[in-house]
Amino acid sequence: MSKGWNSLGTADKIGVISGIGGTFSGIVGNYYKAQDEKYKLKSQALNLEHQRDMAKLNKRLLESQAQQIARAYNKQAAIRTLKAGQSMASARASFAARGIQLGVGSTANVFASAELMKEIDRLTMNSNKVRAMNNQRLRAVNMGIRGDMLGVSASNLFTTASAVNPFLNMSSTLLTGVSSIVSNLPNSFFDGTSEG
Repeated sequence: MSKGWNSLGTADKIGVISGIGGTFSGIVGNYYKAQDEKYKLKSQALNLEHQRDMAKLNKRLLESQAQQIARAYNKQAAIRTLKAGQSMASARASFAARGIQLGVGSTANVFASAELMKEIDRLTMNSNKVRAMNNQRLRAVNMGIRGDMLGVSASNLFTTASAVNPFLNMSSTLLTGVSSIVSNLPNSFFDGTSEG
C-alpha cells in the first residue's frame, strides 16, 4: 500500500485541498482583521489627540477671557470712580457758590456718604471682577485637565494599536488549520494501511 498523498481517495484529496484553502483564507482574513483593528485604534487615538488639542486651545481662550474680564471690570471701575469724583466736585462747587460752608455739619455728612458709596461700589466691582475671573480660570483649569486626560487616553490607544500583531493572528490560524487538516486525514495517509 502506498503512503501519503497517493493513498488518499478523491474525496479525501478534495477535503485536504479545501482544508488548505480554508486555512489560507483564514490566515489572510485574520491578517486583515488585525490590520483593521490596528487602524481603528490608531484612528481613535488620533481623534482623542485632536480633542486634546482643542481642549488646550479652549483652555488658552478661557484664560484670555479671564484677562479680558479683568480689563473690562477695571475700565468700568475707572469710569464709575471718575463719575463719582465729578459728582462730588459739582456738589462742592454748588455748595460753595451758594455760600454753604464745606466740611461742617450736614455738608460734611453728604461728602462722607458720597465717599463711602464710592468705596462700596469700588469694592463690589472688584469682588465681582475677582469672582468672574476665577470662574473663567476654573473653567480653563478643568479644560486643561480634560486635555491631559484625553492625551493619556490617546497614548494608551496608540500603545494598544502597536501591540496588535497581524502575524500572531495569522500563526494562530495556521496552527489551528493545520491541526484540523491533519486530524481529519485517514490513517492510510500516515502508515499506508487502508481504512475499511
